[in-house]
Amino acid sequence: MRKISKSISIMATAFSLLFLAHGASAQDGFYVSAFTGLAIQNDQNNTGNGDRLDVSLDNGFVIGGALGYKLPVSGFRVELEVAYRENDISAGTLLSNPTVAFTGDNSSLGAFANVLYDFDSILGIATPYIGAGIGIGGVESDVVRQAAVNDIRFGGPTRTEFLYQGIAGVSVPLNNTFDLFAEGRYYVAPGVDFDLIDTVLNTTSTFNSSYEVIQLQAGLRYKF
Repeated sequence: MRKISKSISIMATAFSLLFLAHGASAQDGFYVSAFTGLAIQNDQNNTGNGDRLDVSLDNGFVIGGALGYKLPVSGFRVELEVAYRENDISAGTLLSNPTVAFTGDNSSLGAFANVLYDFDSILGIATPYIGAGIGIGGVESDVVRQAAVNDIRFGGPTRTEFLYQGIAGVSVPLNNTFDLFAEGRYYVAPGVDFDLIDTVLNTTSTFNSSYEVIQLQAGLRYKF
């Protein structure tokens, strides 16, 4: 997680320098936002060592916030965002032994640099926008299969991964200071590897996996 902290510090420093460079007149361009909502993680098909573990997940939650700046270039905004999402395991099937149930959860804490574009307001009421972001974060799978004679765990240590996301949403101004927004995001950590650990046989196998989440969320944006 040291890489995550270092990346957050670098991006925070960049935003601070941007603020100082523009001076007090640029303060109107800055904002902070907070959001929460539904996290829908795609089923995981994990393969490795001639075996396969298929995992289904319940709908979970996402919570996060961002520091942003509306650029002088018409319509464009940039953001530094940090968010956490988590989903519980609803079912899991190991191809080599499909008789035992799995429990646990998947989670990810990510830090992003986002670029967004605001379209023209619709009837002066709602402003649609799109965006994309790249970042770094921890991705974790804590899946456990327990039976009378064995204990198999899937996941292993938290993985630090490259992340990307797509964003589409709409903002509605409440007054000169606050905006309400609702949006969807597609959050991806490509090419994640997790471990299948048999604590009885003392063996570890690496499985190719994936981490993809659709986020449906809403929040408030405070402009200062």
